[in-house]
Amino acid sequence: MTLCLPSMLMSLEIKSMAVLKQFGILFVLGIAGIVMLTITSVPLIEQRLAKLSPETLEKVPPLWILMLLQGLQYSIILAISILIGIGCAYRVGLSSHLIDHWVFHTAKSPSFAVEMKWSLGVGAAAAIVLLLLDQLMQPVLPEALRAANNTEPSWLNLLTAMFYGGITEEILMRWGLMSLLVWIAWKGLKQGVTLPSQGIYQGAIVLAALVFGLLHLPATAAIVPLTPVVIIRALLLNGIVGIAFGWLFWQYSLEAAMLAHISVHAFTFVLSGLLARLA
Repeated sequence: MTLCLPSMLMSLEIKSMAVLKQFGILFVLGIAGIVMLTITSVPLIEQRLAKLSPETLEKVPPLWILMLLQGLQYSIILAISILIGIGCAYRVGLSSHLIDHWVFHTAKSPSFAVEMKWSLGVGAAAAIVLLLLDQLMQPVLPEALRAANNTEPSWLNLLTAMFYGGITEEILMRWGLMSLLVWIAWKGLKQGVTLPSQGIYQGAIVLAALVFGLLHLPATAAIVPLTPVVIIRALLLNGIVGIAFGWLFWQYSLEAAMLAHISVHAFTFVLSGLLARLA
């Protein structure tokens, strides 16, 4: 038994290093989006502070502390999601090319080019569908929400959407939440000997997409009251793309979902600009 101890310690050290490398790769990627989100949130926080009475404002911490606390909160959620994904994703057949290459040193996937084409194609199709559905729903939306939708987006907002939405949100929603949902169902249904069934993946994809939609409601509530139409719009638009990103994560990789998410924002930005000029 004593002779086995050094090998056991070495194995534990290797596993710990693998976990740290996985965490480091994804945390660096995710924190970039959080920094961008924090920067673009400053004007919104300043607007909310300006509406407070002088008496209430005296009790509020300085703006830089509020932004620091917001960034810290998001960072903690990111770290927890990464660790959950590290514990669940590979056990249920979900993966990341970056982790495969930098941590496990596996060869590049031969289907990588096909994967990228699928991601860009899904992103373009999703952007078109979102714009069409949003246009169809415009007549029944509150005036404030229509005005917000018609505001010309800035390059800073686009970069924030691409970094936070395309990278950070995919780590949170797909790598963390979806992997966990698949793992829970896989264990709960005692399918631990083989990979989960298609139904488990599909259920996790839909459920994660629903949560993805619900998490966008607070941002919408900052603009208009949450009426049934507003809620349905948020769940429908975000749910559609959430299902698409989840499918790509299942079929290909985390990076495929990230690229599709990034491309949705990029295509939407370009198409919205073109439509505004033609109007």
